[in-house]
Amino acid sequence: MTAVSGPAVPDESLLRLTVREVLAEPCFRLRLVAGSAGLDLPVRWAHSTELLDPGPYLRGHEIVLTVGAALTDPARCRAFARSARDSRASAIGYGIADVTPDAPRALREACDRLGLPLFEVPPEVPFVSFTEWLAVRLAAVRDEEHDRAEIGRLLELIRSGLASPEAIRSHLRQAGLSGDPLLAAAVPVESVPERFALAPGTLLGVAGDVALLLVPDEERAAALAAGWHAPCGIGSPGPFTHLPRSLTESLAGLDLARRRGGTVRAGDLATFPALLGRLSQRQIAPFIEQIARPLASYDAAHGSRLIDTLRAFLEAGGSVSSTSRALFLHPNTLRHRLTRIEAITGRNPLQFDDRVALAVAMWAWRT
Repeated sequence: MTAVSGPAVPDESLLRLTVREVLAEPCFRLRLVAGSAGLDLPVRWAHSTELLDPGPYLRGHEIVLTVGAALTDPARCRAFARSARDSRASAIGYGIADVTPDAPRALREACDRLGLPLFEVPPEVPFVSFTEWLAVRLAAVRDEEHDRAEIGRLLELIRSGLASPEAIRSHLRQAGLSGDPLLAAAVPVESVPERFALAPGTLLGVAGDVALLLVPDEERAAALAAGWHAPCGIGSPGPFTHLPRSLTESLAGLDLARRRGGTVRAGDLATFPALLGRLSQRQIAPFIEQIARPLASYDAAHGSRLIDTLRAFLEAGGSVSSTSRALFLHPNTLRHRLTRIEAITGRNPLQFDDRVALAVAMWAWRT
């Protein structure tokens, strides 16, 4: 068994891999013998050593490879496992047949106690093959991230009108999309699974903290978002030239979905509640402080029902007769309450502009 150190350690944020996946790689023919509790630990690189204390040479999330030359007694096995775990190693790979025919019992017991995976490496598998394999995986991840960032940059240019939708045409063809119909969907980038494999007919780009999906129909976008438990904005479908508008709608939908959860489609955006949902707390505050809170304080002090009356009046579309019937009030009693509301808030419920302000205040007070 040849112990060969790998090249410079790559950035751990770029490699999305677990011990479980390394064990599943058929070219290594590995056998797990201890530490099954740690199979989902991330793997960033591999480091081979015969030192009893490998800690100073580890940066975290490595597979520590050894043939066990220094592991001559139980105490040394325990010390080696503890050093690896304290240095945030993700697993130990023990090369069998060079020193012992299998991993020492004391090492297996120590790894089980620490939750540190220990697997046996066959004699025909050189340690250098781990670093070579990890380097290939790392390059693939870098290429994928570069492609998604490039697609995201193009989609941002298309959305802002600085590039034609034609700029994305070749990427669409590679993804199996015709471009007609086509729609955009937006989800938080952190919601996308790390090892997400794109199905044919889906294109993914990353722009900042947003993942932008191009798909042919709403159902596919909604299903992906639901599977990821992610808030989602879905733009309207249309021909290829409709893409800038769909992108804009998807981002507006995501902004609203982040606030209220779930999925927001383009058709949900052109509504009064959707408009209010996009207001910030700073923008809503005057409606609460100048309208809703004074009414609530008056009701609390006098036992009146001005807020309930106002809500019923708004739900009736500003109709005195309909509200009177709904509340079992005489119209003059209702008018008296509306006059009191105007006196407290300075807004006349019978005038459209003031009624809109009152509606915003009631919506804000409810939420």
